Amino acid sequence: MRLSFLSLVLILLCIQCTSIAKRQEYEDSLRAYKKANLEKAFEYLPTEERKGFIAVLERAHLGFLKGGIDYKSLERIAEESKERLRFSATRSLKSFFYMETEEGYYASEAEIIYLHILLGLYYVRVGDYEKGKIQARYAGNLLSGEWSAEGQFDDPTLRLLLASLWLSTGSIEEAKVDFRKASQLKPQSAALRAMANERYTQEGEFILIFGGPGAEPEMDPSAHLNFIRGLRNLKFRQTGKQSQLTLTDGSGKTPLVLEKDTLGWYERHLVRDNEISELIQDSKYFQLVSATALKEGTKGTVKVTGAILAGAAIVALGAGVVYGGVKVQSSELSALGAGIMIFGVKLGAKWVEISYDDARRNIRKDLDISDEYRYVRFFPEYVWMGKSKSALSDPKLTTNQETLPHVLSPAMGKVKVRFGFFPDNQRP
Repeated sequence: MRLSFLSLVLILLCIQCTSIAKRQEYEDSLRAYKKANLEKAFEYLPTEERKGFIAVLERAHLGFLKGGIDYKSLERIAEESKERLRFSATRSLKSFFYMETEEGYYASEAEIIYLHILLGLYYVRVGDYEKGKIQARYAGNLLSGEWSAEGQFDDPTLRLLLASLWLSTGSIEEAKVDFRKASQLKPQSAALRAMANERYTQEGEFILIFGGPGAEPEMDPSAHLNFIRGLRNLKFRQTGKQSQLTLTDGSGKTPLVLEKDTLGWYERHLVRDNEISELIQDSKYFQLVSATALKEGTKGTVKVTGAILAGAAIVALGAGVVYGGVKVQSSELSALGAGIMIFGVKLGAKWVEISYDDARRNIRKDLDISDEYRYVRFFPEYVWMGKSKSALSDPKLTTNQETLPHVLSPAMGKVKVRFGFFPDNQRP
């Protein structure tokens, strides 16, 4: 009996370990995040997949923004990523790299690269600059790898983050290389070109602010409609206001330049995720489509039949009234009967339309997988960057001369870098 009880406990623990966090489990955490309350956002994170890739990276990201130094779990999955990293080729992407985790999640390129940049920043925060350089070098190799001209993943925001890591380790020339690469990827940005030619000293600060409440997936049935997989298409929606932001301090004001956006991270995530698991997912989704269509088709047939019968009954009632009016030679009664018949036809047609609308809504609801789409949340939608010639003592972020909720971590590194977060989801 005791053995059976222990077995049951182990089974329940395994089920709990493999449960997947859905959108609704993030609601409290995201609500706090949108108010720049990182302590509560961290506290309210879902407990599902606590040791998995998604949970560890989300906790490490929020922990870093609020000034934390606990990076051991992040360090563990960073080492695992080197062992589990896979390279693949497809007809559409030509080639890409990904990481399959123990919990069955396919970590994307942006997530893997950001993981190593973030770990490097943690090392810098605790004063281990050499380890910080190792992570910067590894992230740079992933960004620069010539997997193929079509398949190589590179991104100006990740280059900007990597440059900030190089700066914090005191490697100014390496940082300028990534500033220049970001500028090449985004040639319309004068600010990125300027950063590549700036003079960086230990007296000043480089400022990088993460902005926006984070992109969320939603169903996009209009894209590439196809019976098996067309309805499964998703798109990411961003809601940040992209406000003009200024950093104020006792020594003056430092204007910050908006560099947008990270939507490419999410779009690449969708494409890569479909490429990796399309056969498995399509098979499951085809079953879902079939079951949903059968269910709603049956329900819709019953509803439509009922609507037609009800309308017909009203029309028959009206016809009876007309007949009675003719019998007693009452034009008023005949007119009333005719009105009832017209009303019955219109009401029946309306009920039929409502039945079809209900079926369409129910099918859409059943086939919408956006609530269950797995990805790392809390990433920025865009960033602001700036440079101060002197050290900042008590900096604050303002927009339109108003101070809204935000977070600024202490400056760190050999060349001082200061990170911050502004949810940018409300107007002053």
